Amino acid sequence: MTVTETPIRAATCLTATTVMDRVRAYAAGLPAAAPEIERTGRLPGAVLDGLKATGLLRAALPPALGGVEMTVPDVTRAVDVLAEGDASVAWCAAVALNASLAVVSLPEEAFTELFPSPDLITATVLPPAGRAVRREGGYVLSGRWTYGSGITHADRVVAGFQTAEGTSRIAVFDAAHVRVLDTWHATGLRGTGSHDFEVTDLFVPERHTFELVPPGSRQEPLHLRADNLALKMAGVPLGIGRSALKAAREILTDRRTALPRPGAPADLALAESLIGAADAYVYATLNDAWAAQAAGRAPEPGTTALARQFAHRSCREAVQLLYDAVGSAAVYTGRTPLDRCLRDVLTAGHHVASSERILDQVGDLRLGGEVIHRL
Repeated sequence: MTVTETPIRAATCLTATTVMDRVRAYAAGLPAAAPEIERTGRLPGAVLDGLKATGLLRAALPPALGGVEMTVPDVTRAVDVLAEGDASVAWCAAVALNASLAVVSLPEEAFTELFPSPDLITATVLPPAGRAVRREGGYVLSGRWTYGSGITHADRVVAGFQTAEGTSRIAVFDAAHVRVLDTWHATGLRGTGSHDFEVTDLFVPERHTFELVPPGSRQEPLHLRADNLALKMAGVPLGIGRSALKAAREILTDRRTALPRPGAPADLALAESLIGAADAYVYATLNDAWAAQAAGRAPEPGTTALARQFAHRSCREAVQLLYDAVGSAAVYTGRTPLDRCLRDVLTAGHHVASSERILDQVGDLRLGGEVIHRL
């Protein structure tokens, strides 16, 4: 895999507002690419080039390294806008932003070795599925990882492993070293290409590895905090919900004098309210959490996780309502995006960042249980 190496410290005039404007313009063209993305199970080169050109991938980097400081609510909205255009693109973009783990954990010289360009795409799998033995200057790594979202087009891989001594670390290496296994035959998010991948006896210099420490234990810039990584995933169901709402409204407007079933207008209205409620809840909690961090206070534990889980549940219900409301037209994948939206939102909801376990964890926390960092 060849990567054009541009100076990572090159001056940039990008601002958060410019990035958001570019993201909106880029997302508007994604529905046209969606059939190819789903058919091929990966993001085409032109789609990747467009994503890099938005500057969104730089939100994982501080300005000194060519980045754009965007707030977590801003990044979540960007993911949200992308998901309205295509959920697989949004998912891969959100995962690629996890390069912030490396930028706060590695020495600057090691990071710039690995990321000579601020627009490289990262595939991240943190569970320590790999095994490594020490060799002078580093580790010899072997292993197989699952759910490698974006692995077919990634420039770099961030992967967890265990040492022979039983400690867990994270390795960062060139994606050219991986063997991709054809395993991603999934219900939805097919374009993410979230295949298993493996490496065998790969030498990784120790300076390209780091220990994953508890969230917030470092004094990194706010937008790079490790505990912010899951927050942006709330944008995915919101964008999918809006895409389905737009499609259903267009179909039902055309059929207003001969609706598929009498309750269709009510279902449309209910779906709109579910998506709107989820949107308000997600961004209210994100803004509160961001303000708390900026003031040096710890956000109330669990609130953003609850909002994220609620967004998945509410948008899943909304998309199902819309799918049923338009009748038989919804089953034709070439005529509407509703089938794809339903499959995508179902699949996204099974990610650990939005699983049903969050309800148990936050409920227990409210009853006096211990804080769980991944919330």
